[in-house]
Amino acid sequence: MADMTYATLETQIIETSENRSTEFANNIKYFIDRAERRLTREIDTIGLTKYATSTFSSGDAFLAKPPDAQVIKSLSFTSNGSRINLVQQTNEYLNDYWPVRTSTGIPRYYSNYGRTTVMVAPAPVSAFAVEMSYVGNPDPLTSAGASTPNTTNYYTDRTPNALFYACMEEACYFMKNPQAAGYWAGLYNREREDLINEARRQRRDDVQIAANPGGGEDNLIEGSR
Repeated sequence: MADMTYATLETQIIETSENRSTEFANNIKYFIDRAERRLTREIDTIGLTKYATSTFSSGDAFLAKPPDAQVIKSLSFTSNGSRINLVQQTNEYLNDYWPVRTSTGIPRYYSNYGRTTVMVAPAPVSAFAVEMSYVGNPDPLTSAGASTPNTTNYYTDRTPNALFYACMEEACYFMKNPQAAGYWAGLYNREREDLINEARRQRRDDVQIAANPGGGEDNLIEGSR
């Protein structure tokens, strides 16, 4: 499915569903939104990796995540011209390691402190420059009539089949046709597995096993594909 846009996706959904009712057309944007969010959760591709820069506040153990961050992949900062990667741990580990959060030092660890914040330990002794890599939603599709239209995005460009199949599954549930929804779910799951396998191949560092994103020994368990 080449050259997909919001308009062509909408047309494909209507024509494949053979439903030209106004009610159905008005709900297509919700099918697409749910499909996009599902893809972000279920596939692991470098195309969804984003980067954000900020600075630590001296003595403050907390750092805000970007608003669209779903999964933090890495957190690093620059000290004396050198890039230092922090190691992810649990909140409990950080509390045991550095119980006085306002006591400063050179940060070594970070944890997810809720949905919108990360915590580091020790609290930074200086306002170091920070870089965070994370998984985030691509810019969402909008209709051509929107004030700032976004007629294509990563999913239309790189995963059009998966996007279409997921939308059709949503459309069939909307039309109270679970049997047809199951058919499209099967097509979506097959496409999703192919995308996951493609992402696994992108992470290979020796043509044999996926690279460990945390560094060190390659001890990841291979999937079935």
